[in-house]
Parts: sequence; structure tokens; C-alpha cells
Amino acid sequence: MFEQERVIGRLQRRVLADPDILVCFLSGSMGKRTSDDYSDLDAALLFRDEERRERAWAARRDFTQSIMPYVAVKSFDAAHVRPFFHVALFSNGCKVDLRYETLETLQPNPWDAQIRILKDQRGWGETFQAASALQTLPQPRLRSDELQALDDRFWVMFWDVLRLLKRGDVDKPFTVYLELLHFTLPGLLNALPANDPARQNLLQANFSRDAQATLQHLTRLLDAYLAARDAVVQRHNLAFAPNRPFEREIQRLLERLMTA
Repeated sequence: MFEQERVIGRLQRRVLADPDILVCFLSGSMGKRTSDDYSDLDAALLFRDEERRERAWAARRDFTQSIMPYVAVKSFDAAHVRPFFHVALFSNGCKVDLRYETLETLQPNPWDAQIRILKDQRGWGETFQAASALQTLPQPRLRSDELQALDDRFWVMFWDVLRLLKRGDVDKPFTVYLELLHFTLPGLLNALPANDPARQNLLQANFSRDAQATLQHLTRLLDAYLAARDAVVQRHNLAFAPNRPFEREIQRLLERLMTA
């Protein structure tokens, strides 16, 4: 069992003792009170101004270690997520995402509509939460040109995987298959609601050392991809015209390859 509450208690004592940290709260599943033993901690540290944030940021690794001084930790910056974002992986199983904010940079937003406040300054956290609760989550969208680029890339990589597998190669196409999934699936999955059947079918991606089994799976992946792509076009009312004759011929080709 991971030790989230122990880490939360240690984090709270640490921020309460730091005069530069005006507010600290947890968002995500901890803020919503829907966490379980394996949830990570999304913690926001709020500073009065940029100078205080810069000073705290310079000491971020010492701060992270001070939360649990007797537990081994690996921490690193995650600039690919956002600026001033630091991730800590504690060896007791807890993951803590720390975002360093200022009164100016942190604006009400729907992701902080439900928070668990560990430290507050004159009710700022409660006011911020109430304002965030009035915000609505943006609907992820794909533009027509983005979908066209995704579709073009899908067919190139799908064809490469198909021909290599038919040749009997299960090593080289694996990396191409991973690229195909990485480039294609996130955009479609994000643009479809969780309960959309077309989205659920995309989650069946699979690859094995058995080339024939993977070929059979590719036929299902292609069907799932086409259904999800068409669902995105319809849901977002995109000006996208698929090449239906080409796609039907590829599906027929797959059927012949399966029996060859």
C-alpha cells in the first residue's frame, strides 16, 4: 500500500513552516476526494511574486527531499508539461507533481474547481476554488488540417507495418507500430468522449511475436481507426473528405492477405 496520506501530512507541515508559500492545495483526484491507494498527488505551491518563486524554484530539489527526508526520491523538471513544474518519485510508491505558481500566474481554471487546501492565506484558496468552479472544461478538438496530417501519417505507417509483417519480420515493424499508435491514438482519443464506442475500440491495440496474429489484429485496428476518425469528423463537424475508394481497396487487400 502506498503512503499518500503520510506524504500529504509531511508536505503540509513543510509548507506551513515556509513563509514564502502563501497557499498550497491538492487538485486532481485528491481534490475531488476520489483518490485511491495508487493516486498521485497534484500539488500547487503559490508565491506572492516572481522573485519568491524563483528563489523557491532554485531550491526545489532540497524542498522535495525535505518532504520525506528518510525516503529515497528521484525528482526532475517536466518542462514538456509546463514551466516551473517539478515531479518527485518517492521510493515508498508516491508520485508528487509540484507546480510553482504566483498570484499573477495562477488564474481560476476548471481543473482546480475541486481542491484540497493544505495551507491558505486569508481565504485566498477558498475564493480561488469558488471562481474555478464557475469555469467550464474546454472540449478537446482537432482541426481539419490536423486530422488530415494524422490520417496521412496513419496510412504511411500502417502500410509499413503491414508489408513488414507479411514478409515475416516482427522486429522492425514493432517500432513503426509504436510510432503509429503514438501519433494517431492520442489525438483521436482526446477528441472523443470516454463513452463513445468508437473510442473504446481504439484501446484494443496489440502487437505480438506471432506475425499472423498481429496481421489479424491490424484488420481490427484499421476498422477501429476508420470508425474513430469518422466519429471525430461528425462530432466536430470537420471539413474532411476521406479517400473512400482507396480505403475500401486496402480493406479488401487485407482480407486477401489474411487468407494467402
